[in-house]
Amino acid sequence: MVKYKIIIITLAFLAALFASFSLSDWGTGKEQPLSFEPRDGLRLPESGIGDVGFEIFTSYVFAFEILALVLTAALVGAVYVARKEAA
Repeated sequence: MVKYKIIIITLAFLAALFASFSLSDWGTGKEQPLSFEPRDGLRLPESGIGDVGFEIFTSYVFAFEILALVLTAALVGAVYVARKEAA
């Protein structure tokens, strides 16, 4: 019975993932600006962090999501290895 629950949860997750990919706008609409430009009256950032954030969340968003999954798996693995065994 437990295996069926895992299969159902996995299929639901994959369906949600497929729906999010298929319903996403992949740049077919309005052109995005090529750099960060602050609103009127605000200073330009001196460190360029706005450009880095813009690139991560536009050009490299898929790689960013994959990195988040890998780091989450590493964290879960570290917790599993570090846990104490019952005596």
